[in-house]
Amino acid sequence: MSCKFLSGFLQLRVLRDLGGVALIATLSLVGALAINRFSAHSLPIVYQNPEQRFDAELTTLVVAPPFKIAPAATVRLPEFRVVVESKRALILDARPSVFFEQGHVPGALNLARDDFARDYRRLSPALKAATDQPIIVYCSGGECHDSRLVANALLTLGFSDVRVFTDGWDGWLAAGMPTATGAAQ
Repeated sequence: MSCKFLSGFLQLRVLRDLGGVALIATLSLVGALAINRFSAHSLPIVYQNPEQRFDAELTTLVVAPPFKIAPAATVRLPEFRVVVESKRALILDARPSVFFEQGHVPGALNLARDDFARDYRRLSPALKAATDQPIIVYCSGGECHDSRLVANALLTLGFSDVRVFTDGWDGWLAAGMPTATGAAQ
């Protein structure tokens, strides 16, 4: 009888000890997650390779204001028209690719705000070649802020001369200017 009692007692003690270890492990995990969550330099819970981390950082550059830097300068239709005709600047269309394919300013490249990381990576050679040359970004025009978000992201990335064509695609069309269609290059 004493052997059964001792065996039962040991089983209860082992269960109690395992329960205590599980409780301590759970509290430790919850505490670590809380500290990580509120840390200035938190660690990701899920592993991201360097390319995924770069894409995530690029994506954060085109979120809504407030901007960390001064907004990009603007250009109006007469100046934009001269630049497009003379090909003296890199022209970027910040609209989604579906709209770009339906029509865009001739010679423009598609750097859509909603696919900024993917498009930035795709256009990287052309963008690197234009680091010190003028870049003009446009979107639909009017109340569209995509061009401003993309322009400010480019300024943050070190491009020195980035401006926004405020009349946008709608203003370009309304002025009867030439257009191009087709997929992004």
